[in-house]
Amino acid sequence: MSESAHILIVEDDNDIRRIFQVVLTRHGFRVSVVTTGEEALNFLQLITPDLILLDLALPGVDGAEITRRIKTDRTKPFIPIIIVSAHADLNTSVSNLDAGADDVLLKPVDHNLLLARVRALLRLQRAQRNLQQEQRKTELLLHLSRDLGSSIELDVFLTGFLNHLADAIGAIRASIILTGFIEDKALLYSSSQHPASGEIQDILRYGVAGLALRSRSPILITDTRTDSRWLVTSEHHQDVRSVAAMPIIRDNRTWGVITLVHHTPGYFTNEHLELLSSVAAQSAVALESARLYRLSEQQKELLARRAEELRQINEINRMLSELMQMDQLSRLLVQMIHHQFKYPLVALLLRQDNQFELRAIAGVNLLGETKVIIGLEEGLSGWVYRQQRPLRIDDLRQDVRFVPLLPGEALARSALSVPVLLGRELLGTIEVRSPQPGAFTGNDEAILQAIANQLAIAISNAHLFESEQRRIRQLNDINRLSLALTAQLTAATDMQLIAKAVTQIFQAKWTAIVLFGPKPADTIVASYGQGSSFDQELSRLLQQNPYIAAKIAMVQQPCYVTDLAERSELTLASLQSLFTAQALDNLLLAPLRVKKQTQGFLCLEVNRRAQFGQVELELLTTVASLVVQIVENARLYQIVNDERSTLNAILQSATDPILLIDPQARLLLANSAALSRLQIDQKTHYGQPVDQFPALRTILPALDKEGSTALEIEPQPHLHFSVSIAPVRSVDRKTLGRVVVFRDISPIRRLEQQERERVRSVFRRYVSPEVAERLLSAGSDFGTPTERTVAVLFADMRGFTTLTEQLDAHVLVERVLNRFFTAMTDALYAYDGTIDKFLGDGLIGVFGSPISHPDDPQRVVMAAVAMQQAFARLAQIWREELTFEIGMGIGISYGSAVVGNIGSDQRQDYTLIGDVVNTASRLCSIAQAGQIIISSNLMQALGNQSPYELRELGAVRLKGKQEPHVIYEVLFDQSLVKVGKEER
Repeated sequence: MSESAHILIVEDDNDIRRIFQVVLTRHGFRVSVVTTGEEALNFLQLITPDLILLDLALPGVDGAEITRRIKTDRTKPFIPIIIVSAHADLNTSVSNLDAGADDVLLKPVDHNLLLARVRALLRLQRAQRNLQQEQRKTELLLHLSRDLGSSIELDVFLTGFLNHLADAIGAIRASIILTGFIEDKALLYSSSQHPASGEIQDILRYGVAGLALRSRSPILITDTRTDSRWLVTSEHHQDVRSVAAMPIIRDNRTWGVITLVHHTPGYFTNEHLELLSSVAAQSAVALESARLYRLSEQQKELLARRAEELRQINEINRMLSELMQMDQLSRLLVQMIHHQFKYPLVALLLRQDNQFELRAIAGVNLLGETKVIIGLEEGLSGWVYRQQRPLRIDDLRQDVRFVPLLPGEALARSALSVPVLLGRELLGTIEVRSPQPGAFTGNDEAILQAIANQLAIAISNAHLFESEQRRIRQLNDINRLSLALTAQLTAATDMQLIAKAVTQIFQAKWTAIVLFGPKPADTIVASYGQGSSFDQELSRLLQQNPYIAAKIAMVQQPCYVTDLAERSELTLASLQSLFTAQALDNLLLAPLRVKKQTQGFLCLEVNRRAQFGQVELELLTTVASLVVQIVENARLYQIVNDERSTLNAILQSATDPILLIDPQARLLLANSAALSRLQIDQKTHYGQPVDQFPALRTILPALDKEGSTALEIEPQPHLHFSVSIAPVRSVDRKTLGRVVVFRDISPIRRLEQQERERVRSVFRRYVSPEVAERLLSAGSDFGTPTERTVAVLFADMRGFTTLTEQLDAHVLVERVLNRFFTAMTDALYAYDGTIDKFLGDGLIGVFGSPISHPDDPQRVVMAAVAMQQAFARLAQIWREELTFEIGMGIGISYGSAVVGNIGSDQRQDYTLIGDVVNTASRLCSIAQAGQIIISSNLMQALGNQSPYELRELGAVRLKGKQEPHVIYEVLFDQSLVKVGKEER
């Protein structure tokens, strides 16, 4: 027990008071004195002593009353009280003890007894206070544990937890900074009273909380005025005098830091830090649970969002699957995307010839009918047109490709443009914009791409639908026309009826029908359209200028006549007046042919519309035939039936096999490509299990998987399909079946095989077949220049120059060089060496590239010996056949070189460059016939692992080298290498 305890003496007798004060002070106690009961009570309002020495007989409020008041005050901690009384009777002592006194001493008091009683009661006081502190600590931890476990929502439980912590400890404010709850984000929470303020990043960088996090240890500041670690960022921080901070750590992971502040210096002690340590441990457990709860909620939210996006995409797909007019389809689509996915601006651009046309837009109020035309190469849609892939830009102000072309686009900050592709044809783009930077993600891109894919099909269907409707209308009109026509077509009234019908059928502004008679005067003209006094002039002009009719009679197929004002043969004043009055510049002429003879023509104005398609030209030809061949109505109906058959063929013209399989893996539907490519019989196989089809058995495991699946199959040799399997679901998310699409990738596989064979042939130019196969299997990037450690071998024949002077070139090549290179190549390949190049009467071999071995130094030495031995056998043959002595010297060096394809764009060789190559060449020039000379680098690489004995030949100067180079000779059995020794 410390002797610095604080003792209050309450005594009105000056002598006794002085004696007590001297005795206690002498023994190390801090002593305060008062003389009356009122003074004692006032003193206790300000200061709480560790013990009170109280006189019983005080003026005013006596000692017994003071004792009762102190003991009944629950706000005070336990304070031992010793009453000093002059009354020795038992009743007085009992009444004093009943009042709450812890001990009673009788005057005169023995000093030793006084000191013994004081020390005993101080020990009791310390024990009592420690017990109370532990009890409060246990109660606090219990309450905090309840707070932490009351909710797993972060905002809810942290607010209640910090309020309770501040109240229990008496702190002005309790706060917590979380750094490990959300990645790359710090969170600040504080108690409701006196909430924390200031920039959180400044606190973490310069404040006490940040220091505790970095040091991973608690911090106690007794007085902020004398401690520079306290950061003052507001006037509230100036009032703080005492600070305690405790990091929250669990399993070596730092979650954050708890900070307590108070306005009293020295308020927080080590006992508070011990309490905070327990609180931090419980907080870490609660934070971990809260984080798991948050992650689970985020996953639920993500799954719900994905499900909603799929529902919205399906809703759009259902809309797109309905046949409707293109304008109606466009407007409905952009409005649904704008509404369903909340994109601020949505636009649909469709390609029209060599430009994009804005077909629909949502998110912008347009005044009147605004027509927007954009060039194919302009803006973001132009980039998508060229690249045929989506474009996402997070900040349009930083991208030079952006040009504001759409209404309301000038204020956009981020953009997403997705192509609408049908096969390889770009039909248009879906454009979305947002005024916020980085508004679009990969998920938005995937959503719009899925919609664009469905839209491409819908546009194709819409075009087919519109074309079908138009053709049906045209055919109906033509049918009604054929029924209305009489057998006599010479009457102008019938011709007028035909002209009117043709104008309506083909939506032309002006139509004329001309029938040539036997004579120019018999020419009949009937026109329909905007009236003109010059219409009758056409008949007269054709009658008066028969060369025009003769020129037209040469036309056998419908054709366009453009730039009428520029044609020299049509410069008659009256005819030009007709063209001017009708505003005619481009005409479509359709000959009226009977028995391969042109008997007239149909003439249609086509100024304001695109050129007719093939089908419309055929219809025009049909109309022309009706004019001269009414009796061929049956043929007209056949044409109509043919056209309808063509339409059905187009709808069934998908080139990839497509199947629909029900949840029980039975075949529901197969297109014509599937019937032919997969050997499916439409009559017998529909409704049958897929496992009955040999070509489909390999996809059975994939049908059991959830979601979309892709795999590759080979139902027949050399026939490869890339198979995509996607589920088909109803509105209530029930699986209706699976769509299986087979894409023939056999040409791709054949190209891959051809490329593999090409690479194999390239490899075999440099390495043995076995090494070539290993390179192919490894799949390495052969040919890229890289620095490698290699052993380079130079071999050169001795006496070859003399030989070339005395032998015929054919003999030299066939009987010397080819034999030599074959034998040397076999020897190198036997040890996995590489032929770099042939040098006329020598060669360069490489070990360590393209495939390296740990024992390349040993391999090159053994290969060199094998080459000398093989050469010895050849030399013996040459000696017998040619009576010439030929030898070979070998030089080997070891070191770094750049290896790979080196050369120009037109030609490259796989070779190596480096000092090691030059050194090997110099050593080869030193070597005598039958000798193998190696460099000191190779000798060091061999160490004590050389397959043959080495003999040092000393230092020699090599050409191009500053320093002498120590060289070594490989010693081997030269019984077969004793040829050409004297010749170099």
